[in-house]
Amino acid sequence: METPMTRRSALVLTGAAAGTLAAGRPRDDADLVLHSGVVWTGDATAQAVAVKGKRIVAVGSDRRVLECAGDRTRRVDLKGAFVGPGFRDQHTHLIQRALTGAAPEAYRPVWKPYDEDEAFEARRRTGQRHVDIHARGETPVDQCTHSPVTEKMKNDLLVMQEEVAKQGVSTVVEAGLRDLGALDALFQLADEGKLKVRFLVRVAWGCMEEAAKMGLRTGSGNEWVKVLGVKLYSDGWLGPRTSALRQPYSDDPYGFPRRGILFLAQERANRDVARARELGFNITTHAIGDRGLKVTLNAYEHNDVAPRDRWAVEHVQVAEDDLLERMIRRGVIASIQLSFATSDQRFAEDAIGRHRLRYAYRWRDMLRARVPMVGGSDFDIEALDPMWGLQRVVTRTEFDGTPPGGWLPDQRLDVPTALRLVTSRAAFASFEERERGTVEPGNYADLVVIKENPLTMPPDRLASATRLMTITNGTITSEGPVRYPPTA
Repeated sequence: METPMTRRSALVLTGAAAGTLAAGRPRDDADLVLHSGVVWTGDATAQAVAVKGKRIVAVGSDRRVLECAGDRTRRVDLKGAFVGPGFRDQHTHLIQRALTGAAPEAYRPVWKPYDEDEAFEARRRTGQRHVDIHARGETPVDQCTHSPVTEKMKNDLLVMQEEVAKQGVSTVVEAGLRDLGALDALFQLADEGKLKVRFLVRVAWGCMEEAAKMGLRTGSGNEWVKVLGVKLYSDGWLGPRTSALRQPYSDDPYGFPRRGILFLAQERANRDVARARELGFNITTHAIGDRGLKVTLNAYEHNDVAPRDRWAVEHVQVAEDDLLERMIRRGVIASIQLSFATSDQRFAEDAIGRHRLRYAYRWRDMLRARVPMVGGSDFDIEALDPMWGLQRVVTRTEFDGTPPGGWLPDQRLDVPTALRLVTSRAAFASFEERERGTVEPGNYADLVVIKENPLTMPPDRLASATRLMTITNGTITSEGPVRYPPTA
C-alpha cells in the first residue's frame, strides 16, 4: 500500500524527471528498479524502489517508480518479496577472524544443541585469561600490532566479505581492531574497487596512538572503509563470572574474584577517555556488569559527554535504573547483542540470582525509557546472521524451543523495532542517519531483498528467511537464494 510519505517522494522525483524531458534533454534513467514487492522504508511500506549510481532515486508505487526506468534499466520483479535497508552489525570481530585465515564456513551460522560440560570449560578458560590479563595490569584491548599487508591478508578479507554479503549485511563495525595492517589492507582493497561490504572500524585502545600518528580519527576514510572510533574495555564477561558487579555473584563455580574483574580503575578510565577525546576518536567501552558500567559512565561524565558525542557502551547486560537514567541524560548509546536474548539463559540466573535478573537483558525496558540503543551480533562469539539474532530477540526462545514461553518474555521486542536496531538506529550510532539506514530518495542504496516478509512471517521462522539479493552503495554484492535454517 502506498503511504503519504512514499507518494510525496515519488512525486517529487518523477516531477523532476518530467522537467528534464520537457527541456529536451535525455532522461537520466535508473540503473535498477525493484518492483512488485513490499518495500519497507524503515517506517512505512511501498511497492518499488529505483537506484541510480550509488543512490536511491525513487520509492513509491510500481507505476510511479517504473517511470524512472529506461532501455538500460534492469527491472527486477520481486514477486512479493521484501526489500528493506541493508543490515548493519554494530559489533563484530570479523576482521580479526579473517586475519586467522578462516575458511568461508567459519562465517556461516551453525547451530548445535547446548553442551553444559563444553560451555563450562570454555567459560573457565575465558575467565582465567581475564585473570591473567588483569594480573599484568592490562585490559584485553591494550595490545596492538601493525602487520605488513600481504596478498594472503587481502584474500582472507575478501573471503570473509563474500560470506557477510550473502547474509544481507551492508555495513559492519569492527569492535576493537588490534592489527592496523588489516586497516591498511582494507583501504587498498577499497582503492582497487574490490569491496562489497562497508567496514567501520573501532581500533583497540592499544592501537589508538599509532592510528592518530597515521592521521586517522573518527570519520577518516571513504564510503567503503571508515574509522568510527576506539574501543575501551572496562570489565570481563558474565558467563565466567568476571564482569564487574556492585554486589558479589550468587554462585562461585570457578573461584574467580566474587565481584568480577574491573580492568579499568576509575582514574585510568577517566584518563583514557580524555585522551581519546583529545585525539578525536568516538568512544565505546565494553561494560557488561553494573560496576563496570558505573565506572564507564563516571569516566564519560568526567569528560563532559553529551548526546551529540554519541559515545556508546557495549553489552549493558546488568543495569539498574540509576545507571539507565544517567545514560538517558547524557545520550550514551547501549550497543546490545541480539542473540544474547537466549544464549545467556543457561547461566545468567545462577550467576546473579533471580532478584537481580529483573535488571538484566532488559532491552524492552530500556527502549521504553528512551535509552538510545543499537544492535549487533558479537561475531564470532555468536552467529553473524542478523535473521538469527532477530528471531532470538523477538521470541526470546532458543532454536530448540527452550525455555517454553521464552526467557524473560516481557523483554521481547516486536519485529519492526528489532529491525531498526540493525538498520536506522545503527546508522545513527555511526553518524550516518542522514544518508543510510532507511530506504528513501537521496540515501545510499544499501538494500536487502528477502523472499519472505519479516514483518508478517511467523516469528519462530525468521532465522530461516531466504536472502535473495544484497545491494551496498548501489552495487549488487550478492544475488541468489541463501538461507541458514538453524537445524542440529
